[in-house]
Amino acid sequence: MYQNWILPRDKMQSTIKELLDALGCNLEADTVLDYIQNDPNYGNSSLTIKQANEYAQRLALKASNAKVFLKKYEDLKNRNTDNLSDMVVLFYKLVCEDKKTRISKPKVAPKPVMGDNKHQITKDDLPQIKDKLLKAVDESKKLVMKSFEEKESKLRPNWYSSLDLPNWQKDHPAMSWDFPKEPVPIVASLAGIPIASQENIIIEELLYVFSGIPGNFIVHQPVKDVFDARTFLISEDLDDALRQIVQQMLPLASNYSIVRRFIENCDMWSGQVLHALVAGIEVLLKDYYTMLAQLETEQMSSNLTLQKLWYFVLPTMHTMQVLAAIVTCIGKSELRGGAVLTVLHDKTNTLMGDARAQEISLFLTERACRPYLFILDQWIHKGTVIDPFQEFMIEDNELINKEELPVDYSADYWEKRYCIQRDRVPKFLEKFTDIILRTGKYLNVISQCGKSITKPNTEEIKYSLREQNYGAIIQKAYSFASKSLLELLLKEYDLMGRLKSVKNYFLMSQGDFIVQFMDATEQELSKKIDDIIPSKLESLLGLCLRLSAASHDPYNEDMRVELLPYDLQFQMFKILSIETKDEKEYKQNKECPPLSGIETFSFGMEVKWPVSLILNHKAIACYQMIFRHLFYCKHVERLLCRVWLYNKVVKRFSEARLYADSFALRQRMLSCIQHLQYYMCVEVIEPSWCQLIQSLDSVNNVDEVLERHNDFLESCLGDCMLTSPQLLKAVTTLCLVCVQFCTFIQEMRKYFVDAELNSMLGTSCDNDYESAESTPGPGCGGSADSFSRSVSRYGLRFTAALLSVLAIIERMARDNNTNKLLNISARLNFNTYYVKQLEKFCSDETLLETDKKTGAS
Repeated sequence: MYQNWILPRDKMQSTIKELLDALGCNLEADTVLDYIQNDPNYGNSSLTIKQANEYAQRLALKASNAKVFLKKYEDLKNRNTDNLSDMVVLFYKLVCEDKKTRISKPKVAPKPVMGDNKHQITKDDLPQIKDKLLKAVDESKKLVMKSFEEKESKLRPNWYSSLDLPNWQKDHPAMSWDFPKEPVPIVASLAGIPIASQENIIIEELLYVFSGIPGNFIVHQPVKDVFDARTFLISEDLDDALRQIVQQMLPLASNYSIVRRFIENCDMWSGQVLHALVAGIEVLLKDYYTMLAQLETEQMSSNLTLQKLWYFVLPTMHTMQVLAAIVTCIGKSELRGGAVLTVLHDKTNTLMGDARAQEISLFLTERACRPYLFILDQWIHKGTVIDPFQEFMIEDNELINKEELPVDYSADYWEKRYCIQRDRVPKFLEKFTDIILRTGKYLNVISQCGKSITKPNTEEIKYSLREQNYGAIIQKAYSFASKSLLELLLKEYDLMGRLKSVKNYFLMSQGDFIVQFMDATEQELSKKIDDIIPSKLESLLGLCLRLSAASHDPYNEDMRVELLPYDLQFQMFKILSIETKDEKEYKQNKECPPLSGIETFSFGMEVKWPVSLILNHKAIACYQMIFRHLFYCKHVERLLCRVWLYNKVVKRFSEARLYADSFALRQRMLSCIQHLQYYMCVEVIEPSWCQLIQSLDSVNNVDEVLERHNDFLESCLGDCMLTSPQLLKAVTTLCLVCVQFCTFIQEMRKYFVDAELNSMLGTSCDNDYESAESTPGPGCGGSADSFSRSVSRYGLRFTAALLSVLAIIERMARDNNTNKLLNISARLNFNTYYVKQLEKFCSDETLLETDKKTGAS
């Protein structure tokens, strides 16, 4: 079979010899060479460099010195040795087969039922054996511990009660590999037996005790707790020298009993991690049972003394002590899942000075980690959690179905669908917890969008004391997931287009649409909320969307009309009072006069998955609050502009100078409202929007998108004076004064023409005007004076409201050390003349009494 060899035979033999020397095994170069000669597949394998390295690392674990072997392997690899990967795989197979052969050689000798090793069972012994077996069966039914039953019922999951499974612990306690629950008395005496014979008897007793079987001269004592150390009674007739040696070896049986109790207490609901740990312990116990079988074979051949037995079990005592310490720590704390891995990891690190003990702990940790790391692999590579026993760090709180997500999604979905259970996080994964959570969430969103997840070169995570070994894999998976979801949102689902659409409607960037919509719906929105027909508003909205520039928006069909049952001020106060002493005050809507459509109107938007992660209910609610504020200011501006149209008509009258104060007040109000809108739209929203778009160009994952978007909304809400109750109330009062003034001028409109006609005809005003509660327009005697006083009253109320707004703004700017609010303060600058008029007005008690009667203040 030399046709597959690239190296000559002598070079091949020299390479094999170098590997064997580094490996330190009992194989010979000629044997390996003959095996290669008879192997038809040698030289035809297609192993990658990575796979060959993995085989080399596994083989190094079986070498006498792993570092020497790996150094030799790297040296041969750097020398470009041909077929090196095939040789490493071949060596790995040969070493494993050699170990299996050595393990399978010893055979367990059957334990005699009665008497010594040479006793032959006869028909006369059968009745006695039968009686003992029946007695053991009868007693086994009473050996179930009450505490175990309580623990069993406590740890059972809900679905376990529906399963009809046998309880071997309860029904067949004799099947236990541990000592019986009830104590067994010493039934024989060693008195008068020579020391040599005592030694042979006690060796046989110890071999049984090491296997969890009570003897005749060494018996166990019951334990109070499941994981207490077990004590033993030794026959008093045993020689003192032999007794001392026996007492030194009995801790092995005690530790074995602890380990066996731990194994038998792990039931099906204990979790995959504990099951894997138990499987790893069973592997070690297999070597332990093999050692006992070999010792028993030696004893049956009369080649075993008590000193030899002590010599042989001494290394095993240390191993069993390590196992007992590990399972005791886990069992007493009733740990499961990731908490078990934390204990094993800490135990492995604390055994750095004991190579053998650390090797055992490392082996158990690696075995116990396998199911946990498998779940982790599924999470970071597929975005799914397969955790039937609730052991994994990520808990899936799925409350909604995928089909319902486009319509009815939770605003807290991103935060609450998947959450971290900190008590299940292994210590060696703590620093990667947040990355692991986000990785799976990203992949889960992609899969819910119906997209297949194809990850190239996925690597399996394996436990290691070095965090970088699996940290690199987790980081790589996170980079792939975050990049994939971000590209999905930005490209396929056009997130930026969605945000621009929201800005056009909620932040009023689509100017022509807003004007057309307000013109079309003005009559309907001026009604009380109970009189409004929502379907009519929906029809008008669709008409305006089709006739304006918004018709080019691909998402205009997602817009809808909403009439909220509260005004903006109540909504903001209710939000801001959460977790404060005023929260109870806003639990229910107070009884208040019916609201108008203008006060309750807002836009709504249908957002589908997965864009709804960004534009969730919370974000849409923030946009609605900003929109309602802007929409109401726009409404006030339109009312003031309508007053300006009335003023244009009045200017043609001969007595137009009598309306000069109302003209000036209207202009002050209009200028104030326009400055407010300019500040919010141009100085707050637009710069913040540009900053948001610029920051989104450099984000790396969806969490950063959420963070930037939330910062944008918080900035807009704060700078638009919505998050301060006092400032919002003052601005609302300011707008309310403007609306009342516009209503007053509209009511006076019919008197303007009458006053002008009377002036032209030279007739006096009717006395009914002077006696009416509504103030008539100027043009004759007392009516002119009454109209002027009303205008002055509105002017002073407006000035007082404006002063209140400016005072709050200056105080907030000083306390928060911000200059943005000072911009609106500079824009709302007013003439000191009106301040003096306010002081004069406040000192006029007669006017104040009039205000109280008319209810104008």
